Amino acid sequence: MKGKSIGIALLFSLVSIPIFAGGIPIEPGLWEMTSTMTMPMLPSPRVSTNTQCIDKDELSPETMNQEAMDSNCTFTSRTVDGNTMKWSMACDSKGGASRGEWEASSYGDTMTGGGTITVDMQGQSMVMTMKWDGKRVGDCD
Repeated sequence: MKGKSIGIALLFSLVSIPIFAGGIPIEPGLWEMTSTMTMPMLPSPRVSTNTQCIDKDELSPETMNQEAMDSNCTFTSRTVDGNTMKWSMACDSKGGASRGEWEASSYGDTMTGGGTITVDMQGQSMVMTMKWDGKRVGDCD
């Protein structure tokens, strides 16, 4: 019995390492991000561009959209390999559930990424795909 407990503890610690790994390096400053979203109900992809100040030298899923993240959502995995980060999340609500798979790569003053969100609601399933590109355009004010 003791051997089984030690084995389970060791397995849990090995699985947990990537989940608590840090983020990817990024050059702080003013960034212009362009995102392209496609989904079945849109006749064409929706493209939007915005600028935002990034004041950290490391980007992680938690710092990317902390204010916008729904309290019903949790990270189910996160891995960092060099300049690439991958993460998954799951959100449960009374009307349904969603899950997302994301990836971002940083190249100092540029970044690329994307992912998919699958929403299951009232027996229906819909997949949304998003891609984004970002570039540092200057210093923050």
